Amino acid sequence: MKITAVTPHLLTTPWTDDPWFPQALHSTALVRIETDSKLDGLGEITLGYFAGESVPPLVEFLKPALLGRDPMDTLGLANEMLAQCIWWGRAGMARSVLSGIELALWDLKGKALGVPVYQLLGGKTRDKIPVYASGGPALWPTDKNLRKVADYSKWGYRATKLSPDFFEMKRGSGKKGQGRLQWVTFPHSKKIKELTRSFDKIRHEFPDFDLLIDGHQGAEPNPIAVTEAIEIAEALTPYRIRFYEEPLAFTNLEGYRDLTRRSRIPIAVGESFSGLDQFHAFITNQALHVVQPDIGFVGGIHETLRIIHHAEAHNVTTAIHTGASMGPSLAASWHVAAACRSVEWLEQVPAARSIQNDLLLDRFEVKDGFVGMPAAPGLGVRLTTKHLAKYKFVPNSGERT
Repeated sequence: MKITAVTPHLLTTPWTDDPWFPQALHSTALVRIETDSKLDGLGEITLGYFAGESVPPLVEFLKPALLGRDPMDTLGLANEMLAQCIWWGRAGMARSVLSGIELALWDLKGKALGVPVYQLLGGKTRDKIPVYASGGPALWPTDKNLRKVADYSKWGYRATKLSPDFFEMKRGSGKKGQGRLQWVTFPHSKKIKELTRSFDKIRHEFPDFDLLIDGHQGAEPNPIAVTEAIEIAEALTPYRIRFYEEPLAFTNLEGYRDLTRRSRIPIAVGESFSGLDQFHAFITNQALHVVQPDIGFVGGIHETLRIIHHAEAHNVTTAIHTGASMGPSLAASWHVAAACRSVEWLEQVPAARSIQNDLLLDRFEVKDGFVGMPAAPGLGVRLTTKHLAKYKFVPNSGERT
């Protein structure tokens, strides 16, 4: 069996499945690997969520490393692609494109062998995986957060991730269904008071619901200071927060070391990292409690496994990041979580459930806070001509901060 074609596909759709999330357009980039047999494989590139137009030329650059090769040589081909761009693509855009292609190779291999990908990773380590609803921002007025969590509970979740900042939902004047968030600011003296008031209400109404928070500081141009992150962690400690994600800029290793030592809430970081080497310094310097690799950005399935195992050796757990996924990378994360017991959480964005369920062969159904095992061969994903028409790409639909 030989690879005959490597084709990127850009898709766009509004995320409308969560009324508490901005009803805005989002894009993704999928990549299909075809062979001289009837088998093909499908992967997803997280870069497509931000800058879809940049994906096709990078796929074109990597294509010569793949055409005519045996697609079953998954790791060999991944290493060959990395070697082709090692001077300029060790992290970031090139690594994300490599990730999606590697996912497609795993998908194809699973189909060829007639087994789900998690069987190729050593088999399942459990029968169900804990999932949290990635709810984006905390809303203002704060009573909206109660209604938001109530909806997540009704949909089967038993955990959600909010934020330590507040936003109002504003309807846009553009395309139907579009919306945007407007940051609600407070005097510095009142911010912590409003934050604890909101979490007081949520914890009172939902005493058994797990709460997580996302500082969204990883790519923030003007991230908060370590002292403010410490203050937020101290204020929210009584509410038994499961982890505090990206409280600081992802480049601030020393800040993370300080915060991790002082916070009684576990500190999570990693969605912005590419490759094991970027995680290594944080793991070995005890600058986090939870790693968050994004499988469509970090280098693919094999690189994610390397990160998880390195974290395990240092008593660090994993919460796989899937916040940009519209199908294949969520499926790949599902398979990795099935095979790795130390994956403590799998993220799902409820707002994107329609396209996820459309592209996944195994329905990602959350019941009592868990999702069961995938069953279809490969990653269990599909992309038809109907999908390409339904999710026709809209230029400049990538997310911008």
